[in-house]
Amino acid sequence: MTSAPGTSPRSTRSVLHILVGYDGSDPSYRAVQWAFQIARWGNASVLVVHAATHPPTVMEPRTDEEQTSESDAIRATLQDLKAEAQRQGIPLEAWSREGPPVDVLLGAADEIQADWILVGTRGLRGASRAFLGSVSGALVDRARRPVTVVP
Repeated sequence: MTSAPGTSPRSTRSVLHILVGYDGSDPSYRAVQWAFQIARWGNASVLVVHAATHPPTVMEPRTDEEQTSESDAIRATLQDLKAEAQRQGIPLEAWSREGPPVDVLLGAADEIQADWILVGTRGLRGASRAFLGSVSGALVDRARRPVTVVP
């Protein structure tokens, strides 16, 4: 990369936009923390996105109270992440959108022109560690930008 006389390549670089998929699982929380670490290193902003969906198959129907409780917990965690980012001086937005996680994350990545997507290895509804995870695997297959899967 060449730069104008008197400027360094680093000073002409734009902000790195990192999108993190968050579902409340430990791997997704670690992905957020990794994004925070990267943002502290340099010129980066973080968007944490939660895709609000109902599981396609459940053994027993979930009550409205159970669904509301899960949504409230995610909202509270997103607020906590915003506060943590603010304390660390990290630009962060947090979105919760309805829809299939892969579609929500890819749509958000396109919307903000994300440079990088971070997700956990498997979400709360993942059954086995032997598989990468349906969301992370589909993102790796379909994304038009780099995807990092955090264990």
